[in-house]
Amino acid sequence: MPDANNSMESTLRRTLLPGDRALGVIVLMFFAISMIGVSSAVLKEGFMEGMADRMVRKHVGTLIASAIIMVVCYFIPASWMRWGTRVFYILSWIATLIPYFLPPMANGAHRWLNLGFFAFQPSELLKIATIMLLAARLSARHQMIKSICLTPTTIDARKWFTTSRQKYIIFEQMIPILAPVALTCLVILPDATSSAIHIFIVSLLMLFLSGVRLVEISKVFVISVALGLLVIFTIGRGDTVVSRLKDYANGNELTRKERLEKDTYRSRMAIQNGGFFGEGAGRSVMRGRLMHPESDYIFAVIVEEFGLVVSMVIIMLYLWLFFRSLRIFEKCEWLYGGLLAVGMALLITSQAYLHVGVATGILPETGQNLPFLTQGRTGMFCASIAVGVILSISRQVERGTMQPAQFNRKKDNAFWRFLWR
Repeated sequence: MPDANNSMESTLRRTLLPGDRALGVIVLMFFAISMIGVSSAVLKEGFMEGMADRMVRKHVGTLIASAIIMVVCYFIPASWMRWGTRVFYILSWIATLIPYFLPPMANGAHRWLNLGFFAFQPSELLKIATIMLLAARLSARHQMIKSICLTPTTIDARKWFTTSRQKYIIFEQMIPILAPVALTCLVILPDATSSAIHIFIVSLLMLFLSGVRLVEISKVFVISVALGLLVIFTIGRGDTVVSRLKDYANGNELTRKERLEKDTYRSRMAIQNGGFFGEGAGRSVMRGRLMHPESDYIFAVIVEEFGLVVSMVIIMLYLWLFFRSLRIFEKCEWLYGGLLAVGMALLITSQAYLHVGVATGILPETGQNLPFLTQGRTGMFCASIAVGVILSISRQVERGTMQPAQFNRKKDNAFWRFLWR
């Protein structure tokens, strides 16, 4: 009887609520913390009367819309994602390029598209599209993944386009796998250097998890860093990068008055004020002195009000999300689905720890938001898409419906080849 009851319970769970339910719990906890944290952060000094209430109502609407987006993504089969990956990437890349031809919206930055009802940051969507396309390119080469070469095997450039082996490496392995990441970094780098570094790191981790040899990943890392630095200084972003690194390195040499003028130091003061149990809800002192307490420094405000106990809960939630996705990756028989799940989790968790690193003074300022917890529609919507994709993969794995998409040779024409490659 116990075996029969367990079998019935398992069947009901697969039928009524398939997928990783722990991820749903994690997201609900994030939503609750976000609602409390943002509500407190916007109540800073200097806000116009009624402004805080409007921002809180807007955030509630953002959370509801995010939940709807997550549910929609939950029901999209992985095979559909695979077929639409290339088109999704191209459209996202073009959308990210468009703001460079429009007047800047804030602080001279060309990151947003004004959609009328809200300003959208297409580069966040492009990061998701890059993960999807990289997962597709790696899964298409899963049978040779251990022997893949991501750089030419000879330093003689004359042989790169004359010998069949070198041409095969360049045009069948290096370019298909690395081009999406390179194009993404190039279009993001001029206006958001930290975001370009972020997606580059996530891509390297995906290469490692897919089974690409560590020596190949190391070569890609060294060459990419050298080329990246060249591009940064060529396009005039070098001064900004050097300035942030100097502020980070020389922070201890500044006077107390000079430190108080910097948000990074104010953030550390907020965390110090919070102590173990915090000052209490709505009692943050530093929220009125931080430039963007509801977004760039939401972690510091939460720690000041609720203490290190809640901060550790937040850190563990992101870690839990990653390990749940890693479990899905291990169970998934189709490499594309597994890489897609773990890639989305890496995108969220790595950004979260970058934010925490900046707030605590471990890392220099990056401007990365805290996924699910900061106010901002673009970040919240894209994080919801990422988790929705993970839930979709887990649903199909649990139901046993994760079937690799196959290229139909009967439809071997230019259109279908374009979608598939």
